[in-house]
Amino acid sequence: QTDNTTGIQRPVSFQVKEEVLGGFAAGVVGTLLGFPLDLVKTRMQTRSASSNKHSPLSLLRHILRTEGLSSIYKGVGPPLVSLSIVNTLSFTSYSYFRQNHFRGTDGWDYRNALSGMMGAPLFGIVTTPENFLKTQMQLDNVQSKREELMESKSQQSISQTNQTLQKEYPTKQPSGRFTNSFHCAKTLASTHGATVLYTGHAINTIREAAFVGTHFFCYEGYKSEFRKLLLQFGNGLGRNVNKAKPKSNLESSSSITSLAIPMAGGCAGATAWAFTFPLDCVRAGVQGQLIPPHANEIIQKQGAYHVLKNLWLTKGFWGLYAGVGPSVARAFLVSGSRFSAYEGALWLCRWSGLTSAGEGEFGEEGPGAYDD
Repeated sequence: QTDNTTGIQRPVSFQVKEEVLGGFAAGVVGTLLGFPLDLVKTRMQTRSASSNKHSPLSLLRHILRTEGLSSIYKGVGPPLVSLSIVNTLSFTSYSYFRQNHFRGTDGWDYRNALSGMMGAPLFGIVTTPENFLKTQMQLDNVQSKREELMESKSQQSISQTNQTLQKEYPTKQPSGRFTNSFHCAKTLASTHGATVLYTGHAINTIREAAFVGTHFFCYEGYKSEFRKLLLQFGNGLGRNVNKAKPKSNLESSSSITSLAIPMAGGCAGATAWAFTFPLDCVRAGVQGQLIPPHANEIIQKQGAYHVLKNLWLTKGFWGLYAGVGPSVARAFLVSGSRFSAYEGALWLCRWSGLTSAGEGEFGEEGPGAYDD
């Protein structure tokens, strides 16, 4: 890794234990903090155009009132596991490709985007079943009611069914088909085969590539910008406070980096979500379709193009951004908290003697946490 101030190539050490524990901590903390907002996002993405009457906050209150507190964490199991794995993979793969193949530099360098995108096919293998199960569980209470209506009115169109559902739903306590994520996976796989878990794999992998590329590109850019701003602010403050004890250059640089990293991570996560949100909206439409409970029923899946076309015709351009508010807020919160958890785990590893006290794979500046 090259030091931009001196131009000297400095070695970067790799601590497997640190990366695994740091990625696991980042995945757990970020998922638990962001999941309620992710639920709101999914409900807003998949409801009909005529029922978009709830703001994100009022929708969350409505869910709590009609479905109970436990419903906001329904389906949290798969992302809790998969994002812990993906965070670990994203840290290591990004650093490997950036250092050994693309030679990305600090700042706004497109090679950082390419380095991040290289891991997307692997991420997709892990996150497609996770996103599918999460989306099915988050919509389970709604879909169980939709299933009853579709059985009683088999000739009714999907849009009419959704409208009827929205009218009846607030007055009735919903009861989902699945008790937990494992039950959901077992039920669907046993009736329709294991491949049903990879519904929407193509659009999910495309979204992963676009997201991680944007995320790492923006992270390195924002980090450089924030470091410059903080350095200017620190120098101005130091000139005004003459009696204060001056800090060494190393101490000042470390403090600036500590502030710049979570700020850059939060802004990069929010930017990446805003940029790729239409793809996620289409993914949610593909993976959130009602899967028949019986094996003899044919699944009439709608592909990504059909979902995109339907969204455009029924909701217009802004239909592709339904639920973007909770997602951007969640992304900023989750990205910042995940990186703080990552750094905390690394400090704990070194403090406890589990790993050496040297720098981790990314030196003193980490790559930012993956947020899906």
